Amino acid sequence: MRSSVARRCVLKNMPHASTRQVLASSTSSIITDDFANGKSFHSTSNTEKNVKNLARDTRMAGRRRFYKTVDVKPMPPPWEDVEDDLSVENPISAGVDGTNSATNISLLKPTKNSMKYSLTPKSSSSSTGMQWYGVTLDGRLLKTPLGTTLSAPSLPLALAIASEWDHQDTSIKPAQMPLMTLVCTVLDQFTIPAVRDKTIEDLLRYLRNDTTCYWADATEDRILQRKQSKHWESLHKWAECELTGLGAKPAVATGAGEGMVMSRLRESKPFAGLPHPDDLLKNAKTFLEGCDAWTLAAMQTVTMDAKSFLVGMAVVRGVDGWIDVFDEKGAKRKKNPFLKDAKKAVMASRVEEEFQIENWGLVEGGHDYDRLNCSIQIHAATCLLESIAFTNATSNAE
Repeated sequence: MRSSVARRCVLKNMPHASTRQVLASSTSSIITDDFANGKSFHSTSNTEKNVKNLARDTRMAGRRRFYKTVDVKPMPPPWEDVEDDLSVENPISAGVDGTNSATNISLLKPTKNSMKYSLTPKSSSSSTGMQWYGVTLDGRLLKTPLGTTLSAPSLPLALAIASEWDHQDTSIKPAQMPLMTLVCTVLDQFTIPAVRDKTIEDLLRYLRNDTTCYWADATEDRILQRKQSKHWESLHKWAECELTGLGAKPAVATGAGEGMVMSRLRESKPFAGLPHPDDLLKNAKTFLEGCDAWTLAAMQTVTMDAKSFLVGMAVVRGVDGWIDVFDEKGAKRKKNPFLKDAKKAVMASRVEEEFQIENWGLVEGGHDYDRLNCSIQIHAATCLLESIAFTNATSNAE
């Protein structure tokens, strides 16, 4: 059972709409006033600490805050060498410390070519004109777990990561820094072709057993079926549209019995799961293969927390501009149900859980933590993509 203090700590650092709006609205003035004059954003803690003694500790996660100033400065792309002898190790060590503390983690450093190809946002016109930003602690560059300089192709995103570090009041808790964790995962893992291929395979497995495709039988549970229809029907209509979604109607199982029968492995079906149309599976794979590392990482985050490929895809495309188009007859608009609204995606991800809470009550330290964690992860993924999309849109307009 987690304490209420721990939950408040996580809530304190949860990315939300107002935070993203503040970052976006202040970006232009920061670039004009500070970066144009060779300066950089920084935040200084008022807490006096013995920095020299604390810096001797080789373990980052869980140790006391050892830095006073958090800064953001322009950087070259991560695939270019950075001449800087001063750096800070990253607090994320799972799978990188030589133990079995994590699974499906690659310890191989990505090549420069693979990093350049994977990290260039698809919405960017060119990789050469992009400005990257790094985060420093007392002037020392922050590194990823595999030793790559932690940098982002977006000033708002770098500022958000710096804010996460600045909010580590007494001790460093990586769990309270979802954006930093997500960016490190992108730089270290999603730039490796083998990891990328494995991720695509795993995401397609989520599609075959998508949570939003298992509906309650109205004759057995009318209230739950009504809630599912409210949150999932528009999602399925959007996915069915050829121009915005996957171009085919997802298979849907009604009731527990039908779900078990339809998901069963058969000789005529090479995999377990719902019998989605071949065009839907093909288009889903094509979509994933066309994602850059940032989009694929956000897609994985949302899909795993929502237990739904369709929710993940709608969230991603709701950010990158795949919105409102007419169908062939021009009679209806297939609008993305989560267009710039991560809160709706969180609600669609937790239909059955919230239904159970309404009926049987909330277990403190369990249900509330799961609800909060789902919101944090989906909002973090959305914030990541929105920051990059905002930067690219501004750069392309110039």
